[in-house]
Amino acid sequence: AIFQARARLGSEPLAALFERVAKPIGGEQTPGVWLAGRRLVAIDGMCLDVADTIVNAEHFGRPGVNKGEQAAFPQARVVALAECGTHAVFAAEVGTYAQSEAVLGERIIDRLRPGMLLTADRGFFSYALWRKAAGTGADLLWRIRTDRSAPKPVHVEDLADGSWLADLHQTHSAAARRAEPMRVRVIDYTLDDGRENATPYRLFTTLLDPDEASAVDLAAAYAQ
Repeated sequence: AIFQARARLGSEPLAALFERVAKPIGGEQTPGVWLAGRRLVAIDGMCLDVADTIVNAEHFGRPGVNKGEQAAFPQARVVALAECGTHAVFAAEVGTYAQSEAVLGERIIDRLRPGMLLTADRGFFSYALWRKAAGTGADLLWRIRTDRSAPKPVHVEDLADGSWLADLHQTHSAAARRAEPMRVRVIDYTLDDGRENATPYRLFTTLLDPDEASAVDLAAAYAQ
């Protein structure tokens, strides 16, 4: 009877309840919640199995597996904002398997607030999403690709802690060339963890002053 009542109720009341009560919960002394006076939050995505029904399969889709076969269950892609120190999720968007994390993330980025510091992995960066996220008043600390297709920051100034200031400026269209460049601080580093790991890591951040947060502190925070 409870199961049938929940089916009649539908998902809308639960979604409304989540929107009403979900929020960061860390206090001033909660470990891992704060960095440089900002509330450290993260955006990331995951895929979840949903019930194997025709309706779900048509709506969400199934990932492919070997030899052209499909997975046993349809999957939903979920992108969420969470407080790093407590793992409390305070915003989420559920989409189809085929939708990218960046597309779903754009729908919840406006839940950021001034006083937050948002971390994100290298799959999220685009010039448009960076500009939109920075426009919320939150600060950003994102890992950036370093391959041939990576964004090309234009060097402005070297800083004492080994990081450097740069401008981001798109040139693919006339409108992009007219847009104001975005000033970022670039942190390049490798990890010395006792293993052979020559992978270069690059972070972009809107925290431009090394006295607020050093390159080492920001790199350690991203790794954690």
